[in-house]
Amino acid sequence: MVPGRAGELPVTGLDHEATSFALVFTVTSATPSGADGGYQQMETNLEALGALLGVRHRLMSLRYQAGAIVRVADVTITAASEPEIRTGAARAKFTVIVEVPGVYWRDETVTTWQGAANASNQPVTTLAGSTAPITDALLRITGPATNITVRDVATQGAVGLLTSGSNSITASERLLIDAAAMRAAVVTTDTWDLATGADKTGVISVFGPGSASRWTHLTPAMAVGDPFSRAVLISCTATGTTAASKLEVRARRSYL
Repeated sequence: MVPGRAGELPVTGLDHEATSFALVFTVTSATPSGADGGYQQMETNLEALGALLGVRHRLMSLRYQAGAIVRVADVTITAASEPEIRTGAARAKFTVIVEVPGVYWRDETVTTWQGAANASNQPVTTLAGSTAPITDALLRITGPATNITVRDVATQGAVGLLTSGSNSITASERLLIDAAAMRAAVVTTDTWDLATGADKTGVISVFGPGSASRWTHLTPAMAVGDPFSRAVLISCTATGTTAASKLEVRARRSYL
């Protein structure tokens, strides 16, 4: 309770919970060549599908496709029904419940976007159309640049080099920021591999909503009056930049 305030305090920025849904399978008697193999082939097909869905030592990659729309998610099988078998028709039907521990559906391929190292409200065009936050983006800032801060416009969550100490990169250096691993490094080659550089995690400053437990999540926002337009806007501020300085984002779009 809060004195002088009715109801509950609003809490924003909460993470989404894992989601579950059902998959219904109909198994027929078709052979790999498309012929009718009868009841025995249906049993063979049922066993093959059961072996695929019964894997527990790793996540299963689930792919959804509807025309040009292709999305993937890593899932686990949490429950499965007993098959309903129609002996005369050589068919079986059963249902499995899958859970998406990582919550979001993703694009299959990773894209790379390039913008300015010192500009506000830049649309990350490769992430347009997302409906969920991108929590695992890789950010790369090419120098020269000092006092670097990268900010997600929708949430105002930001990450950057501390304003004291080693807070600049030269023209031959790149600052890599891994939002998923919450790590940073400075490299001297054209790479996205943090392991090849000098670790800078200890001099990274993170602030804004949720900064105690996460680094910048790139969050789509709906354009005013247009529910079909969803853009990820990013700002990058730095001093001492030149025409060679730039910001890059490597990520996959994310969907609820």
